[in-house]
Amino acid sequence: MPGRPRRSDTSRPSRGAADSTRSIREGRVITSFFIAAQVIAGLSFAVSWLRGGHVERFGAAVLFCDYALTFLASDFPGGHAISAASAFIVTVIFIGLSFRSGRWWPLVATPALILCVMVFVLEWLNPDLSRYAAGSARIGLWGIVYLALLAGTAERWLAGEPAASGRAASRRREVS
Repeated sequence: MPGRPRRSDTSRPSRGAADSTRSIREGRVITSFFIAAQVIAGLSFAVSWLRGGHVERFGAAVLFCDYALTFLASDFPGGHAISAASAFIVTVIFIGLSFRSGRWWPLVATPALILCVMVFVLEWLNPDLSRYAAGSARIGLWGIVYLALLAGTAERWLAGEPAASGRAASRRREVS
């Protein structure tokens, strides 16, 4: 229309901004911190399974099962409660692992797991706490757990202790 001033495209919010605001409210933002935590998790699972001893392999298996369960349950109704129950079970397992094993890394991972469970409790006690903020806190704590597992495996490998993995053991037998 000739008499009406034209709106510039910059005066309206872009569709991408509205979508990103909505995705933040829904908790579907993938940050660089989240990506780094996922890379560390995958690396710790693989290295611990291939180069770790029995304690490291057990820890990696427990953490991988929790990771898979949480990933699968996140899209279903009640998935948040399943994730909380899974985190609680992993914490109880790691408390037992801390007392049974002679390794130091479960003693580092267990307090981080306890804090993860406490974030779930805080989330239920304070409904004003956003799921995005609680998830961000848990990502950092899980990063500590995965780094402890990775460091425990690296320490074992650097000390020259044999891996529980049959593949790594067979490679050493061929070289010797």
